[in-house]
Amino acid sequence: MRLTTKIITGIILSFFFISLTFIIGFSFTDRKSNNCFNATVIDLPQDNITGIELAFFKTIKIDEIPFDSKNANYGLSDKCNIFFSSVTEKQNSDMLFIPAVLKDFISINMSNDTLMVKLNLRDLGEKYRNEEYGLNAVSGVNLYFNISKLDIISNIQALSISMKNIETDSIKVTSNGEILIDSCKARFVDPYLIANYRSFKIANCDIKSIYIDLDFDNMYNWHIEKSNIEEQIITGSRSHYITQYRNKSVQVNWIPKNNKAELNIKIPGDTTQIIIL
Repeated sequence: MRLTTKIITGIILSFFFISLTFIIGFSFTDRKSNNCFNATVIDLPQDNITGIELAFFKTIKIDEIPFDSKNANYGLSDKCNIFFSSVTEKQNSDMLFIPAVLKDFISINMSNDTLMVKLNLRDLGEKYRNEEYGLNAVSGVNLYFNISKLDIISNIQALSISMKNIETDSIKVTSNGEILIDSCKARFVDPYLIANYRSFKIANCDIKSIYIDLDFDNMYNWHIEKSNIEEQIITGSRSHYITQYRNKSVQVNWIPKNNKAELNIKIPGDTTQIIIL
């Protein structure tokens, strides 16, 4: 056997025995210390909902009180939401409804004409901390807004936004979580996703105009279905690709920001009439 062959064979056998030793040793190891990579979900009770009357505002900004995220061992699960609905006939003002257990972990203040809603996720996580695990996920952090104006900014990643059965003049929403606008009627809709891995969906809506700026890289993941939208105003400064699904009476207005901008449209399925002006 040649010397080089012996050397290569020896290296391969060495790696094999080292790997085998590690696997056998790991199988006998107490792995409780690795629970920091697991999460236990703590469900907040939803049976006691309390209402908070809101002062006059033009915009709602939802955020969390800053803390050192490096030392955090908890977070929000994907079952946390912000729900928006219209003010009912029985209400005299805008209201926010929350599970009673959240009352000590939320602050509401005015800054000019902006309603600042902040969640204290650090203290919330500490209160419901499970010592057995290194990471806890809290479920049931739900906010229910009954309001007359829909100019919303939400910076909390795990909180999805859901708007259903609302009739209003305009919907302007900026979110770090998922956005769903379902069965709503509005003259104008202006959505913006902060996180590029989130999605935005409109379904069963009656909308006169929707504005979408494709320069925001996170706006690639949007979908419109079963809706009557008279006009889609789409703008951008680069080469963009969209899928245009069949909706009623849709008119796409492409407004390029410069001479290099172009819009590529994919149209699946049904027969479609395209008119270029």
